[in-house]
Amino acid sequence: MAEAANVRQNLQNVPSIFEISAAETLDNLIYPALSKIFDYFGLRLDFKLWGSLRIREELSPLLTWMLQYLYLRKRASSFGESFYGLQRTVTTTGDLLNRRQQFASATLLTFMPYVERKLRSRIIRHEDTSPWEQRLLSAFHAFHAAKAAYTFLYLVKYASNHSPIFRFLGLTLRYPSEPPKEDQWTYVVLKMLEVLAFFLQFVQWWYSNDQRRKVGGTLINPEAMPRKQLPKEVQQSLPQRGKCPVCLLSIQTPTACSVSGYVFCWKCIVSHMKEHGTCPVTQYPISLDDLVRIYET
Repeated sequence: MAEAANVRQNLQNVPSIFEISAAETLDNLIYPALSKIFDYFGLRLDFKLWGSLRIREELSPLLTWMLQYLYLRKRASSFGESFYGLQRTVTTTGDLLNRRQQFASATLLTFMPYVERKLRSRIIRHEDTSPWEQRLLSAFHAFHAAKAAYTFLYLVKYASNHSPIFRFLGLTLRYPSEPPKEDQWTYVVLKMLEVLAFFLQFVQWWYSNDQRRKVGGTLINPEAMPRKQLPKEVQQSLPQRGKCPVCLLSIQTPTACSVSGYVFCWKCIVSHMKEHGTCPVTQYPISLDDLVRIYET
């Protein structure tokens, strides 16, 4: 009887997949939003570790980990899970997280998405990746496939975990049976951080690709510098019409730079952009998003 009542209570205490998805979305907003803020102010880790080894890394992952660990210590839930009133418990006993589980949860919450973003950004920028990085990216693909399967099984109430990470840690998401016991200062600090969630969402919206294109469409790109105003050495090195300004040969796979208006070979402009980050002719700063492939009809 007691065991049946416990099972019935657990089934009634199970959050919906929509609440879980919303919590994960909010957790995933923290790192990119903080990255935009710190990049704007130029705040990064930059120090010499040993010999010629120098550490140049952003602060966002470290602060994201600290924020997640604070919530896991105080409320047994991540930032997003706490915002939606969810709590992590041990699957077998229903107890709250111990110190090891808190540390592991914060680390996986923070550094798995961070590493995946780094790998994907390198591929988008057409940077060379080592075999172990390719294998790691394949492992992330396998993880997402497994997570989709777990989500489906959770949705049809066949599994108690919605993610292989929760299965690995032996944890389950539930509604808290009682409100968390916190002192006044802890409550105020955590509430202020939850209010910060709206600001993080606004920052992420502002810098999203779709919104940037929408806003950027109303802005006027700088005009290409007239040939007469270019330095003499640049004027002398400019190729004839139909030639690439970089390799001085006939253009292969024509690609226009939307910032300056000049057309280059795809390989030439991408190689130059990776090394210098500017247009080879006008020296205007450019990125991969400024390159437009031209298709001949």
